[in-house]
Amino acid sequence: MRNSYNLGDPGFLSDPAPMLSRMRAEASLVKVKLPIIGSIWVTTTYAATSQVAKTKDTFFLTGLGAGLKKKGNVGLPWWAPPSFRAMAENMLGKDDPEHRRLRKLVDQAFVRRGIRDMRPNIAKIAQARVESLGSGTVNIVPGFCRAFPLEVIADLLGVADEDREAFASMGNAMVDFNGGLFAIIKMVRTIGKFWHFVGQMVRDMRINPQPGLVTDLIEVEAEGEQLTEDELVSMIFLLMFAGFETTTHLISGSVIALDQNPDQRAWLFTDFENRIESATEELCRFVSSVSGTKPRIAANDTEVDGQLIKKGDKVMALPIAANYDPAVFDQPEILRLDRFPNPHLSFSTGSHFCLGMQLARVELQEALRALYTNHSALRVSGPATYAKRPGFRGIKHLNVTLP
Repeated sequence: MRNSYNLGDPGFLSDPAPMLSRMRAEASLVKVKLPIIGSIWVTTTYAATSQVAKTKDTFFLTGLGAGLKKKGNVGLPWWAPPSFRAMAENMLGKDDPEHRRLRKLVDQAFVRRGIRDMRPNIAKIAQARVESLGSGTVNIVPGFCRAFPLEVIADLLGVADEDREAFASMGNAMVDFNGGLFAIIKMVRTIGKFWHFVGQMVRDMRINPQPGLVTDLIEVEAEGEQLTEDELVSMIFLLMFAGFETTTHLISGSVIALDQNPDQRAWLFTDFENRIESATEELCRFVSSVSGTKPRIAANDTEVDGQLIKKGDKVMALPIAANYDPAVFDQPEILRLDRFPNPHLSFSTGSHFCLGMQLARVELQEALRALYTNHSALRVSGPATYAKRPGFRGIKHLNVTLP
């Protein structure tokens, strides 16, 4: 390994372009070391990222899919506790045909929800959360960037009012995970509690259905598709976790991006309704809140964008690298809210593209509308604190001044 690239370095997280440029200059894939996972190839170009994400017959999420002796999920160590392994039963950790089967079920359930029809309620939640912030210097992450999408996903799933506090508490605990032995022990306990919580919610809704995605999944299952109890619970875990954490980081990252680019912020809010769609895509690209996908393993020797990858090697696609590739995006380090076309890979690509991308877009739009309508002079106060979690460009603490 000629160079050591730290994907959790605060300097990289706050300004990824310089390190990505150095990585790209070395090769289309370079090796890094990640906590728990160890040595792994990561992509540095748009072409390599797209190839790894799309090539289902070469790169697999499990050793079983790749036809290797190690059968488990590539991202899980051998010592992972049973609760971690149970949660990995969701579709993000599966290869076809299992992934296709699970994805079909969730697709059907999502169609029933109608994300665009949720916009008025999402806007209402955003407005209420902004009003609860008050004024002065505020850490905007817990009270808005996290609380807002967490409440939206609770509504989407159909979590009962009396369970919202416990649901939020567990959600916050999972997002606060930041590595280390004590953090792992705490996470194991939290997942155990969540497993029990969701299992009870599923059992209750089988008897007394309530409006929401959990009931929709149960009904889709009843129409002839097969879901084990563990698959159903882990699917709800995925929808809950992926449904609010990524949006949390997207919102906070967008606030920073707009603060650092006042000309672009002024351009957007001069004609918000007609400019928010293109602005959303550019903020998704520029922020790249999900910087890396789940690790995969190569089933055979192969070449990716000119780089040889050997059978059994671990590989992780980096959407953030694709989004900052000058071969596809002119001056990618510059925020241009009117950028078009904008084929970013923030929601990945191929069969594992993000199911909740439309929800994330609507939430970002309504978050920005509520924030800046109520606080047009909002300013970031001091540097952000980033979470050291490979695969995410997540912000733990962001002070803003609300006049």
